[in-house]
Amino acid sequence: MLGGLYPLAGIIKDQTTIECNDGGAEYVEARVNCRLSDILEQPDAFVLRSFLPVEIESIEAETGSLLFVQANFFDCGGVALGVCISHKIGDAATLSTVINSWANAAVDYPGPNSAASPLFMASSIFPPLNSRIPTMNLVRDKYVTRRYVFGSLNISAIKAQATSATVRQPTRVEAVTALIWKCMINITKSTKPFAKLSLMSHSVDLRKRVEPPLPENSIGNIVGMFFAAHSTEMETDLPALVSKLRKAKWEFNKNALEIINVEKKTWLKMCGIENLAEREDIDYCTYTSWCRFPFYEADFGWGKPIWATLPNTMLKNLVVLLDSRDGGGIEALVTLSKEDMGLFEREEELFEFAAVNPSVLNGHWSP
Repeated sequence: MLGGLYPLAGIIKDQTTIECNDGGAEYVEARVNCRLSDILEQPDAFVLRSFLPVEIESIEAETGSLLFVQANFFDCGGVALGVCISHKIGDAATLSTVINSWANAAVDYPGPNSAASPLFMASSIFPPLNSRIPTMNLVRDKYVTRRYVFGSLNISAIKAQATSATVRQPTRVEAVTALIWKCMINITKSTKPFAKLSLMSHSVDLRKRVEPPLPENSIGNIVGMFFAAHSTEMETDLPALVSKLRKAKWEFNKNALEIINVEKKTWLKMCGIENLAEREDIDYCTYTSWCRFPFYEADFGWGKPIWATLPNTMLKNLVVLLDSRDGGGIEALVTLSKEDMGLFEREEELFEFAAVNPSVLNGHWSP
């Protein structure tokens, strides 16, 4: 195990403590009887699960080893690395830091853009969460994940449509989030005979927002969450939804961060989101953005990755946004019930801007 990552060689003990027993990360190797290009030509979110060493929603992930790696070797000589880290100790930023630190060690020298050594200091600000991280309706085979890719030119077109006097320059993430949220609201309108509240949450990296700020290479589950809502009785347009997203983020930065900075409490414990997915009067969906995390910078000596992604999940109403390889586009991984996905896939506005699961081998995707 790398010296700077020594706590990841330990195990989780009594929900809140890492025992540095030098047990090591779990590492396995697998032979894959096909070419890597076969996987990249027609990506299958369910097949990708077989390239991971553990079930990503496993309850056992809250105890035992913290880091799991599976090296998959294809007949063509290609390699796919499947990496899982316990959410008890890390978030997407942590995962990125771990992978890039490992890659730097593999090539035996730090490059000009190499990740700084990981810092295990977050617990001095946020006490460990002495409970299970809430999940949403984990039911095997009930949910499906689809991949939608938004090219940079189409994102510019969405941003142009979403611009208003309130928000003159929507971000990439705001524009794509608003479009997907609009499609979700349309599903609710078509399936529910009564008015409901469409509630969404969006994850926020707290490292630069707390006082004093934490370095980007701080290890921990250091995330916050802001909420925005829209009644299905109201008209739905992109500028209005982007405005709600921007306002909710502003209020989070103004109000929630004051509480966090004063009380130093783990934000997820303060959100009270455990029962939102079960309420009949609310359609709840959670969004998380992995954009701008440098997964595509990890070079183990073979060159930078062709593709960095996630497999399908079994979590209800989850949207994960990731950078496309060129850095200008966004890949959206959308997980819904099979019934809702059938309706989501009929949303014409979505397909005006997004390509459905295109080949990764194109290098970049046409707008």
